[in-house]
Amino acid sequence: MKKNDRILALRKAAEAMARGDFAPDIPIGDDDIGNLGKSLKELSAYLQKQSERSQSLYKIMVECNFNLQLIDVLNHIYESFQTHLPYDRISLALLESDRNKLKLHWSRASYDKPELISGLSIPMTDRSLHTLIDLNEMLIIDDLNTHLQRYAESRLAQAIFKEGIRSCLICPLIADGKPIGFLFFSCRKKNAYKNLHKDLSLQIASQLAVIIEKTQLYKGIKLNKQLIAQKKSLEQRVTHDALTGLLNRPAIFDILHKQILRAKRGGFGIAVIMIDIDHFKNINDTCGHPAGDTVLCEIANRLTQSARSHEYIGRYGGEEFLAIISPFSQEGAVKAAERFRKAIASEEINTNQTLIPVTISLGVAIATAEASLDEHLLLQRADDALYQAKHKGRNRVEVARTDR
Repeated sequence: MKKNDRILALRKAAEAMARGDFAPDIPIGDDDIGNLGKSLKELSAYLQKQSERSQSLYKIMVECNFNLQLIDVLNHIYESFQTHLPYDRISLALLESDRNKLKLHWSRASYDKPELISGLSIPMTDRSLHTLIDLNEMLIIDDLNTHLQRYAESRLAQAIFKEGIRSCLICPLIADGKPIGFLFFSCRKKNAYKNLHKDLSLQIASQLAVIIEKTQLYKGIKLNKQLIAQKKSLEQRVTHDALTGLLNRPAIFDILHKQILRAKRGGFGIAVIMIDIDHFKNINDTCGHPAGDTVLCEIANRLTQSARSHEYIGRYGGEEFLAIISPFSQEGAVKAAERFRKAIASEEINTNQTLIPVTISLGVAIATAEASLDEHLLLQRADDALYQAKHKGRNRVEVARTDR
């Protein structure tokens, strides 16, 4: 690959990473450009891991605000954070209303026959529990054997030691400034938990405290009408872009992931359409950012109005949008893209009594084969097709050639 082509590839990779695509094609080698590629690849891997962590935290927030089912949130935590936190077991224990006992409400482990089972109550006379309540902050137990020597009569410490647990990260669940319970991360290795694990576990625990406090599931109180209205409002705010009202990036990505799984199960295909406003920077520069916001909102409205029931529209970032069509036919995907293009180009947009002609360019990627039903691959192909649409003059639809 020629030097200029390699530099262009690195630039495109950096642009892809800025949009949240952490699987770009990055050329590497032993010269300066190749070493830059290696560094960019390492940065991409790090950003992807951080993005996955943020997505997992986002899904906890979604579960907390939408479903309000504590068991779903807890299972999601157990299944989603093993690459970020070491644990062989996670347990949730809540203080009884009289605060004289701590009751184990939920637990999930990677091994069979645990000593601690849901429903077990431990009296607050247990010395190790007094330590937790008094600290009112996160506690790391590096060596449970040493801890047990100090609290030899602790039923809680005895039980988890018998299970083979050797270190714990214990997070208090705080509501109104008081502990209502604890989230236990437990590992069969000594010294498993470091200070770097505290921030993530604190975020997880704070989300759990919100759902427990707001819904009062641990008291068995049903949601009232006001809470249901708040739930709907939260759903709108969490999943939708504040400016345009479209699905936001995490929400449209979540739909893409689910539609790909559905397509794989059903044996049908899926299409994604990458949409970009032509010369949007010129609009901001010449008419001002308020006018640019008006253009974004009007384009979002036209896209929504022209979309069918099986077509999902989201804001990808900046002046880019993403459409997902599932199920689809190739002809239908292209027709949908042309329908979107014409909806924008057919009429100028009125911004503060100024009529602005606006067009969009669209890149379509279609997947039917099992191997091509991959979200990163689909987005990359759609982005490549969008680049071709821009290169060929804008205000047009380009289709990625075939599955690959």
